[in-house]
Amino acid sequence: MRKATEKSATALTPTQKQLIDKAVKQGQSVLKEGGSKADAARAMFESIHDLPRDNVIEAFIVGATVTTKGAPTYYYNVSRKFKRSQEKPAEQ
Repeated sequence: MRKATEKSATALTPTQKQLIDKAVKQGQSVLKEGGSKADAARAMFESIHDLPRDNVIEAFIVGATVTTKGAPTYYYNVSRKFKRSQEKPAEQ
């Protein structure tokens, strides 16, 4: 199995590598619990949304088991939903 940080276009700090490893484990646990690949990608994105796009896509491939061709689509959809949820004020 390939690590999420192996062929990334952007060099990562050790802290960023730890974040990715944690996110990958989180995504894999979502899948084991019966969640969808999209659920796994969303769970992962919450902790690694600040990282470069290429690194997040690599993490999705490993942690959410998406294909290399499908990963950019997951990134686009998950990041859009995440940004919209961050823009809305919390309704009480």
